[in-house]
Amino acid sequence: MYYFKTIFFLCLCSFLLLISACGNVSTTQATSNNLINKVNLLEDRWVNYKGTSENNKAMMQSQFIPYNPEKDYEISRDTYVSYFNGEDFIKTELYEDTPEIINSVKEADGIILSFNKNNRNGMQLVEIE
Repeated sequence: MYYFKTIFFLCLCSFLLLISACGNVSTTQATSNNLINKVNLLEDRWVNYKGTSENNKAMMQSQFIPYNPEKDYEISRDTYVSYFNGEDFIKTELYEDTPEIINSVKEADGIILSFNKNNRNGMQLVEIE
């Protein structure tokens, strides 16, 4: 009887270890696909429709994110996407029905995202393959 309990306990521990390891892999992969560096976000800032970074206590702004107009990108939460060619501002677009694939802007080589602080934890920008 003792032998059966020991084997059962070892099998149960192995199963739980396997399940937790699988869960960590998918979380790591999802995080690594996110193009937003959340460590370097600027708090209380956003890029407006004129391309100017200005104060707004409710918002957060990403750093410059390299962008390839020949690829598709999806955002997970409502956000303003500001398109740039180098340091030259092109335009800012608001995306509200997210998740959504952002529009392609041929002359852009980078983007900056501005979004509400409440959306920080779920905010992702991923390249769609």
